[in-house]
Amino acid sequence: MFIEILPNSETPIYTQLMYQIKMGILKGEWSFGEGLPSVRSLASELGINMHTVNKAYNLLADEGILEKNQKGYFVSERAAIASNERTKAAIQDKLKEILIDKHIFEVNEETFNGWLNEIEKELKGEEKAHADL
Repeated sequence: MFIEILPNSETPIYTQLMYQIKMGILKGEWSFGEGLPSVRSLASELGINMHTVNKAYNLLADEGILEKNQKGYFVSERAAIASNERTKAAIQDKLKEILIDKHIFEVNEETFNGWLNEIEKELKGEEKAHADL
């Protein structure tokens, strides 16, 4: 996951970090039981103090989003379940809008499925291009 810290922002760095970790979990970039980078490595990567990373991780653990053990911080089951439910709801909402438009504009199944296939091929091409970088 790419985390960007804005050092000149009015939002404290630990809050920025917490938000981006939450978004990463919601987007499925980290899943249940998956470990987050160590405090030391993330602080080094972002060029911030280890205490800042530790504060963000501890606050996320207090919220039940992360779990801490001797090996580090991991995504909690509760956070993973919430992520899956939100993801499902968001996708369903988008699909409803698309299907409403499909019916309003009287798009037949064959045309609609053709469009879906075109988009899927396009996305697979983009994924391959990113993987080749």
